[in-house]
Amino acid sequence: MYKNLFHILPIVLTLALLTGCILHNNVFYTPDIVLKKDGQPCISIPANEDFFMRKKEFSILSLYVFQRRVGYLWKKNFHDYKKPYYVKNQQCLYFNYRFKTNILYSISFFSTEKENDESQKSTNKNWTRDMRIIKKTDGTLQLLLDAEAHDYF
Repeated sequence: MYKNLFHILPIVLTLALLTGCILHNNVFYTPDIVLKKDGQPCISIPANEDFFMRKKEFSILSLYVFQRRVGYLWKKNFHDYKKPYYVKNQQCLYFNYRFKTNILYSISFFSTEKENDESQKSTNKNWTRDMRIIKKTDGTLQLLLDAEAHDYF
């Protein structure tokens, strides 16, 4: 009886990994970040999240600004169902935080598709990205993302 179990177990584990049942909660998605004219970042859900152009909206559950060795600099939760926070992809999220130059920030937020049952885990997404805004020698600002933001001195 146990011999058959050892033959089936690798197949079951492989299928679970392929469908995301085991690793789903550890998946991070990458938001788009660009600098606006005022020198502050526009952080948004990428265009490819609405692949069929259905103009779907996303419910933002929380926003975070984190700095290593310091901790959370700012966070906001939107768990009050009476005051939901909805955005479309490519729409700047409202981070009520004034980002400064030459600081490595970790930005994160959680979203789910609007009007989907929150227990439907496939639409819940954890977005995270590292960024740094630097002032170049000519006085203009430049946005550095991920490894480039980490490696800047």
